[in-house]
Amino acid sequence: MKYNDYSGKVAIVTGGAAGIGRAIVDLWTAHGGAVVLTDLDEKAVNAAADELMARGADVLPIALDVNDVDGVQRLIPAALERYSGIDALFSVVGNNSMKTVEEATDEEWRFIIDTNLMSVFRVSKVVIPELRRRGGGSIVNVSSIAGVLAENRCSAYSASKGAVITLTKNMAMDFAKDNIRVNCICPGGTYTPRIRGYMQANPGHEKMMTDLCSLGRMAEPEEIARPALFLASEDASFITGTAVMVDGGYTAGKHIAMFDEA
Repeated sequence: MKYNDYSGKVAIVTGGAAGIGRAIVDLWTAHGGAVVLTDLDEKAVNAAADELMARGADVLPIALDVNDVDGVQRLIPAALERYSGIDALFSVVGNNSMKTVEEATDEEWRFIIDTNLMSVFRVSKVVIPELRRRGGGSIVNVSSIAGVLAENRCSAYSASKGAVITLTKNMAMDFAKDNIRVNCICPGGTYTPRIRGYMQANPGHEKMMTDLCSLGRMAEPEEIARPALFLASEDASFITGTAVMVDGGYTAGKHIAMFDEA
C-alpha cells in the first residue's frame, strides 16, 4: 500500500504504547511523521518511545490518564513545547468489562464510559483548537464492531463504542467548516497483546471468534492501523463522518450453514 509522506506532520495517539495504537505510531513515524505518544503506563510509554527513537523516529512520550481532566489539559502545552502544531489525533485508548447491566456497579459502568467515550470528548476538545489553528486536520476515533452489533455481557463496552460512532458523526458536522475531518474505524477481533494473552489462556475461544468472521481469522494490529492512517491522509480528503468496518466481514451478515448445501 502506498502511503502519504507525513514529514512535518504531528499526530497525537492515545493508547499508543501497545496494540492498535502502537501499530498506528509505527506506521505514522515510518512514513516521516512525528508522534506525541500517550498511554497510561509511564514505563510502557518510555520503552516504546526509546525503541522508536532508536530507529530514528521523532516521538514525544507522555504518560497520560485520559480520565484525568487536568492531565488532558496539560497535553497540548506539553506537545507545543516540542512541536509547532498538531495535524492529527488518533483516539485509540479503550477498556472492556464483561458484565451485564445487572452485574455492573455504577463505578464499573462509569469507568468504561469514561475510558472509551469521555476520553474521545476530552482529548478532542483540547486538540480541535490546534487543528483549527493549523488550517484543518483529521481526527480518527477507534470504535468497535461491538458499537454496531451488541455483544452479550459487554453492556458498557457496546454502549460506549456505539456512542463513539455517533459522536464522530456529530463532530464531523460541527467542525467541517474548520476543515477538520472526523472519522472512526470499527475493528473486529484483533491480536493485540491483551487479546492474544486472553486467547492463549482460553483455548478454543479463538475458533469461536474466527468462525464469526467471513475471512476466517483475526486481524493483526497493522491491518487496523492502515485504514486509520488512510482516513487521516489527503487521500481521504472527501471522507468525514464515516464509520469504517475493519472486521474481516464480521458485520457483513450472518452465515447460514445449511444454505451451503442447498
